[in-house]
Amino acid sequence: MQRREKNTGQVTIVKGRAKPYRATTIDARGKAHSKFFKTQTEANAYLRQINNQIAQKKNPHKKDVTIYDYAAVFLREKKDGGMKPRSYQTLMGHVDLMCDYLDVDMLGEIDSDQVQHMLNKLNNAGYSRSVMGKVKQTVCAILKKAAAQRVIDSNPVIDAQIPTPNSGKLPDKEKSRKPGDNYLHRDEMANYERECRRTYTPGRYTKNAGQEILVHPAAYKLLFIMHTGLREGEALALEWSDYDQHSKTITVNKNVVYYKGQKIVQTPKTNSGVRVIVLNKSAFEDINTLKHQFDEQTEELARREKEELEAARRQFAGAELTDAEKKIRKKYVEYNKEHKYICGSSTFPFGSSAGVSLGQTHRKICKAIALQHSVTVHGLRHTYVTHSYINHKNDADFDLETFSRSIGHKSARTTMEIYTHLNMTEAKNIQRSEEDLKDF
Repeated sequence: MQRREKNTGQVTIVKGRAKPYRATTIDARGKAHSKFFKTQTEANAYLRQINNQIAQKKNPHKKDVTIYDYAAVFLREKKDGGMKPRSYQTLMGHVDLMCDYLDVDMLGEIDSDQVQHMLNKLNNAGYSRSVMGKVKQTVCAILKKAAAQRVIDSNPVIDAQIPTPNSGKLPDKEKSRKPGDNYLHRDEMANYERECRRTYTPGRYTKNAGQEILVHPAAYKLLFIMHTGLREGEALALEWSDYDQHSKTITVNKNVVYYKGQKIVQTPKTNSGVRVIVLNKSAFEDINTLKHQFDEQTEELARREKEELEAARRQFAGAELTDAEKKIRKKYVEYNKEHKYICGSSTFPFGSSAGVSLGQTHRKICKAIALQHSVTVHGLRHTYVTHSYINHKNDADFDLETFSRSIGHKSARTTMEIYTHLNMTEAKNIQRSEEDLKDF
């Protein structure tokens, strides 16, 4: 019969001793063993050590676990724990970087030197301090979890420094996170708006002959982002129920992410992302145009559904007709689920998805106006913040804290840290005479 280890113990106080705290453990035979300590903390630490040794004897199969095997377990537990898809996807990227750049294979071999070497390799590959810091946090979280589950003996203290990024080697995704030159200047913004509103009239014997049609069907969605400062995910998640005609406001309380081709609507990552935006005149013009497009598409959907149902009634009868009608109605129910979004596909339901449509249209517009520097769709948000601040900072009713909250920042400090170019841009654009200059 196999002997069973007992995992019990207690700390008692014995008065009159130099070391009054007695830690008592009981072995498999039921025999008690005592050891005395000066402090209760030392006695408890001794009991934990004994319990850890017993736990390791019970789980010998957990020794020599590879980083890759335990990383998969770590990710699975995070996913099962309800982590948001967007956060989970980001974590997967950090885990992949960790596995790619660590020079050891076994989980128990990770120490400060290995982590420092990994960070240096990430730096040489051109990753930012932010990415390197997140990968380091991921390593520490995995080690902490492994120690808690007795997969490794203890959680090592990781004393590794984030190196200074190498200049000129940042990945494109990192370059777009701060404005830099990723926004439209005043003349470029005027050209961008003009191109967005450009129309054409199809000739005879073509579809929509004689009608005035936008050259870029998704253009007003891009204008709406530029005139409200919304993030792309926030704009794509806006529904018509979030727009209040009476107060001319939109409520931002969700965003859209795409994970493995699936559109996922979720709550913002932080509370500061939830806000109410009062539209300006340009944004109000944009949303009226979008509402006109929405009404036209609603009529088109109803017309096509009616035509398909009538065609089915001419073709089928009995049970076959019932099945055909169910399929048609189900299809249009799915169409209408997507149709409720303000920035849905402009050619819905027969065109590309809203996210793809926005990116493609934006690139076409930038090419049409011969833009000399790279501006992303997120750069339209930078454009809004830059010009709104410069144009209205001296208004009597302008308040930086209110402005920061309206763009989804936690505080004014966050705004000024990200948009450090705001005051510099203004200083460069002011014409001064010699008399305007101050004395030394």
